[in-house]
Amino acid sequence: MKILAPLNSLQEVSILIERGAQEIYCGVQPADLKPTSTNSFINRRTPTKASIKDLKELEIVINEAHAKEVKVFLTLNQPTYRPDLYSKILELAKETVALGIDALIIGDPGLMRLVKKSLPEAVIQVSSLAGVLNSASVNFFQKLGASRIIFPRYIPLEDLKTIISKTHPSLEYEVFILNDGCVFEESYCHANHAFGGAFCQKNWSYSLRETNISQNPEKGECFSRHIADYQRWLWHGIKNSGVICGHNGFPLGMCGLCALPELYRLGISSVKIVGREAPLRKKAASVSMVRTILDRVNTGDNEESVKDAAKKLRGTYKICASKYACYIR
Repeated sequence: MKILAPLNSLQEVSILIERGAQEIYCGVQPADLKPTSTNSFINRRTPTKASIKDLKELEIVINEAHAKEVKVFLTLNQPTYRPDLYSKILELAKETVALGIDALIIGDPGLMRLVKKSLPEAVIQVSSLAGVLNSASVNFFQKLGASRIIFPRYIPLEDLKTIISKTHPSLEYEVFILNDGCVFEESYCHANHAFGGAFCQKNWSYSLRETNISQNPEKGECFSRHIADYQRWLWHGIKNSGVICGHNGFPLGMCGLCALPELYRLGISSVKIVGREAPLRKKAASVSMVRTILDRVNTGDNEESVKDAAKKLRGTYKICASKYACYIR
């Protein structure tokens, strides 16, 4: 099982690899593909903060990573694109493959078909934005030429086990392991992201509109508890996005560290740290934290020992007990 780390500049390569990253993913924003609105982004992150500035820098990133036997993946992972962008993105894919990119992370089935038709040698990884939630979907994308499936957040372990058992053994699988959460599920929230997004993170007020609540106080109490639970989960899993750190400097966002033993047994190929636009200190701390716990798994520590070590490392026993920050419940 490998650690996949996010990257947005050449300066981060050596540090992330030293901390334990074995794979790297990044975006790129060529000048001729400068976005005019959110629906013209090349990948699902803000271009100026989350992407490498040009192909020249990307080539250096690839060469430096390859010198240390670390693979580099490129995000082209919008769920869909404007029709006029496909030919430009296909040309970008050709250029990056020529530079030595190890895989293209794609969320749009149409773009996958175009890439495999024009670039049969290209390695395709299916983005979490494609919303792969069952074995039929996995098999569909394999027929399009995918070699790795990146599962969306929040899929239970039993569901992962069932999906993997019904699909081709040659496929690789990847899951989220640290940092950003999503109120709903990013792969199915097209309206939110197509129109500027993030309304789901605002501090909405909720109240019961029934006029007879005084006659049924239990209903009002249940509603209030539900909203309080939702708001606590929203804070721990979404709002702080892992920016807030604990006493030992590790981020406190969404987490799947306790599930590493089970993920290892399922044959998951790679665990993904989220946040290309995050500061380097957060990325580096995240890689270190995953590396520490994964080393325990690789050396054969028992499951309870691994879980205890993960909770101690984060120092968030109450949050862990509440499950508010769990990717995999």
